[in-house]
Amino acid sequence: MMSRYVDADGHIMENTNDFIGYLEEPWRSADTVTERRLLPTLDEFHTPRIRKKGTFDAKVGPDQWLQYLDKTGLESTVLYTTAALAYGHVVNPEWAVVYARAWNNYVHETYLKKSPRFKAMALIPMQDPPSAVVELRRAVKELGMVGAYIPSNGLKKHLSAKEFWPIYEEAQKLDCAVGIHGGSYSDLGVNSFTKFPGTRALGMPFPLAIAMTGMIQDGVWDAFPKLRVGFMEGGTGWIAMILDRLEREHEYGELRCQRPVRDYFTSGNFYVGCEGNETALSYVVNLIGPEPCMFASDFPHEIPMEEARHEIDEIEERKDISEEHKKLILGENAKRFYKI
Repeated sequence: MMSRYVDADGHIMENTNDFIGYLEEPWRSADTVTERRLLPTLDEFHTPRIRKKGTFDAKVGPDQWLQYLDKTGLESTVLYTTAALAYGHVVNPEWAVVYARAWNNYVHETYLKKSPRFKAMALIPMQDPPSAVVELRRAVKELGMVGAYIPSNGLKKHLSAKEFWPIYEEAQKLDCAVGIHGGSYSDLGVNSFTKFPGTRALGMPFPLAIAMTGMIQDGVWDAFPKLRVGFMEGGTGWIAMILDRLEREHEYGELRCQRPVRDYFTSGNFYVGCEGNETALSYVVNLIGPEPCMFASDFPHEIPMEEARHEIDEIEERKDISEEHKKLILGENAKRFYKI
């Protein structure tokens, strides 16, 4: 019998040398592309630092990923990029289009054809919204991807800007997922920090909170009521903060919504990645219900192979979350979000 566990957020460690072969000409030619400079750096914070042994292992590929799935008892994983967490900082729309097409082809050939246990979120060139619509359609219909990844930070316009609405319209039409994923921390008010841990601790959830606020106040879900959006790798603690603040703005301020603010969190549009050691998780489950929360491994970033089962066990062993809710968090919610 197949496991009931599903990983809502795993990562591909892209092999740059292999990836170049998927670029279109003239970009693919060796004398055209500098292989180590395909994308901007994430930000000035991701400098060399001491990491725990086994984390961010560049050698992890499809075979190692399948070992991880077997070791954890995971039925499947939904894969996001690693290198393109900086994708929002790409300023050349033409290159954004070329890179997205190449990445999607690379993942399709390297992972999706390898095993049905691999699912993937496509790159789409948000810098060129009409092309993003075309690429989203191709990725879902032709390559079998389950949706699209959008960087939480780096794009020039806010994620709820009207120019992005055709992308959300297409995602709703395709009935696919949109995953807003953290990973780049510039211009968030922490630029003067000189140590990385605090930057990451705040830099992951803050852009997600900003994106969610924009989705509500700018009416994205009012325009596209069946659109499913996941907010990945920022935990769940930020949810209570913006729910309180926005409900206050709705009652006393000038926030005009078609529905009560809480409904945007509980009506099946909103999903969020979570980990087992989050103290806020049970509070959020009580606040908005368990249905939005999806277990996310983040492998092979901060979780080494040796600790494969650790975060699943952390959820399984919790006394403040019911067995019924654990089942939803560890698999059923991700299946519903990604339609897998």
